[in-house]
Amino acid sequence: MNEPRSQWLEKRKRGIGGSDAAAALGQSRHKTAHQLYLEKTGQIPGDVMASPDAVERMEFGRLIEQVIADMYARRYNVRLRKHNKLAVHPRFPWMIGSFDRTVDGQRIGLECKNVDSLSYRFGGWGDEHSDQVPQEYLLQCAHYLAVSGYDAWVLAACVGGNSLKIFRVERDSELVELIEHGEAEFWQHIERSEAPPLDYQHPTAIPLLKRLFPGTSGETIRLPAEAEAMHHARLDFTEQAELMSKGADAAKARILHMMGEAAVGLLPNGGGYTRKVIKRDGYTVEPSTYVDLRFSARKGEKT
Repeated sequence: MNEPRSQWLEKRKRGIGGSDAAAALGQSRHKTAHQLYLEKTGQIPGDVMASPDAVERMEFGRLIEQVIADMYARRYNVRLRKHNKLAVHPRFPWMIGSFDRTVDGQRIGLECKNVDSLSYRFGGWGDEHSDQVPQEYLLQCAHYLAVSGYDAWVLAACVGGNSLKIFRVERDSELVELIEHGEAEFWQHIERSEAPPLDYQHPTAIPLLKRLFPGTSGETIRLPAEAEAMHHARLDFTEQAELMSKGADAAKARILHMMGEAAVGLLPNGGGYTRKVIKRDGYTVEPSTYVDLRFSARKGEKT
């Protein structure tokens, strides 16, 4: 019998799971190690930063997991085992794993992902059957390999709701060792009740701070001398950003002027720009027509 999800989530707070690996190692695009620490120590709920859309995507992901597993089992003629308990690393009890499935008779695990088609196209996915997957997923699979001792972890991605793409992460002893060492350093913060420093350059830093301090006490405090330097740095960076934005707009305007009515403008050294008329119907906004300008690079060329 499956345990209630609330109990399962409570157990996950006692260790680092696969979906925590990237954040614990400072490699997540969506969460800092500082935020993960606050979650693990019960200072904020695990979904504090999740938007309603993100929560719905996660719910869909849980519901479609069975479909992905069934499709994989049918395609490769294997039997899969579902795990209802958290796995624990044999040497590091704070390293845990909630495996989607494992392959019967083989030292292989399976992770099921529901992936938006645009995220698949632009989100760091490589050739099918390779290990070229987004960083968070690579570290998640490697974490499971560390916990289980298995030889490989397959990532089955349902793309756009109608296409199953298969990737495979082989056990890499050096990567496993790096993950074990990095997660051990993070867990020491938990044991010392000492939060890791907040990465102020991370895109979630400001939203997190706004969630942590949503109101005001009404009091006035004196900031340290460091705040004066930060104030001037903020002004300088803001000015530079405005100058860069204006420069980019000016360059775009000149390219549009050069192209005139042309649909395609090829650059001398490869690549080029396209102009396309976009018509937008007036469902909830006024109907409009505008020209969309986009750059297309040659294959292998940096944009």
